[in-house]
Amino acid sequence: MPPADPSARTRPGGTLAGILRTTAFRVTLLHLALTLFGTAALSAVAWWATTGFAARQVAEEVARDMGVLQQAAQLGGLASAAVSVEARLAADRGGAEYYALTAPDGGRAAGNLAEAPRLPGWRNLRLEGGPAGPETTLLALGAALPGGGFLVVARDLAPVRELEARLLGAAGWVGGGALLLGLLGGAVMGRGVARRAAAMEAALAAVEAGEITRRLAAREGGDEFDRLAARINATLDRLAALMQAVRQVTDDIAHDLRTPLARLRQRLEAALRTAPRSEAEWEAAVEGALADCDRILGIFAALLRIAQVESGARRAGFTRLDLTAVAEAVAEVYAPAAEARGQVLETRLAPGLMAWGDRELVTQMLANLVENAVTHGREAGHIRLTLEARPSGGALLAVADDGPGIPEAERKRVLRRFHRLDAARSQPGSGLGLALVAAVAELHGMRLTFGDNRPGLRAVLEVPAPPQGTPAGASHPSPG
Repeated sequence: MPPADPSARTRPGGTLAGILRTTAFRVTLLHLALTLFGTAALSAVAWWATTGFAARQVAEEVARDMGVLQQAAQLGGLASAAVSVEARLAADRGGAEYYALTAPDGGRAAGNLAEAPRLPGWRNLRLEGGPAGPETTLLALGAALPGGGFLVVARDLAPVRELEARLLGAAGWVGGGALLLGLLGGAVMGRGVARRAAAMEAALAAVEAGEITRRLAAREGGDEFDRLAARINATLDRLAALMQAVRQVTDDIAHDLRTPLARLRQRLEAALRTAPRSEAEWEAAVEGALADCDRILGIFAALLRIAQVESGARRAGFTRLDLTAVAEAVAEVYAPAAEARGQVLETRLAPGLMAWGDRELVTQMLANLVENAVTHGREAGHIRLTLEARPSGGALLAVADDGPGIPEAERKRVLRRFHRLDAARSQPGSGLGLALVAAVAELHGMRLTFGDNRPGLRAVLEVPAPPQGTPAGASHPSPG
């Protein structure tokens, strides 16, 4: 059966149904709905303000005419008011002005309104067969005149209604255009996002299928998809490096365990072939086998300890510890070993320097560095252990020797598990000591560097200052 195409699952994303299901298209629709709602709200406010202004203008004209005609009636009586009404009708070219002047007996004195209610105040009147169509709406104001007459002044509201209709039509066109453009933009955006997501999914599917060198396309300084792709590529690079490290560790474990296991088997076979043996020979064979077993168990114990340190479980038990006392204790323990090789172990330790961490792990870390200096340093050489305060806070802990040192190209590699400068494994050791040092330093937020001591190696640990306000022995979560 042929292998499945890794990109097959991504192809539906380019179809219309796939686009409609994309998050980008849904977000676009939501944005479109909010935009339409906002447009409708603003249009309603604009419509209310515009038509309201036009209606107020009409009302002001009616009120102004009413005031002028009332003044004419007060000065010259009903006849003067009638002359003013007829003059205004003669001057009205648009046919939008309406008047009704009635005498005290109810008879029509002047005006173009056949019928008008003799009711004071504002009201709307409907006029059949007006100039604006079969039915016209008028805004009317009625008021009694001196001497018993009654006057109604009205204006045609057709221009206001026409303005309202035009505003509603324009709002409809704008809303429809916004809806159409939003849908088209959403489709285009959704298709583009779907294509990019499909390309990312296809690349990840290829990685899942075993093509671990496959990476996502990412433009420098691009959008969020490019930043996400760059982050995924960095994660894939990290995973590839970890896989390579696992393979390397596996090979190194097999290489380092093969020798003690082969030696153990040889001892046991030799014990069987040469039987019967004396009690002393049996004891020597058993002791040699136990030594090989101890070495194998020591390798596994070191691996488990490194794994425990890297998990961060020991961070919960961090306390304030006396770093000077730890350095003094390690120097005292390794002084006899250095003396046995004719070496001088010199200490220059500033008093009272404190640190934050696990005392046992810090002691083990420093012991590994000093043991490396004693083991790999020059016979009858000089080893210096120094501890000094940093001006910016914290401390500098350094172990220096005058041995062969470590080549600059190997200084990062020696921190890996089982990596040894002695590729032939001719000298004792497992290559886990500096790996444990690196794990403990990272757990405590320390920076480990190797430098040239001219001659020899100088290992430096930059120790951060302990948190303020924590008494000795108090547990406190590490910020790291």
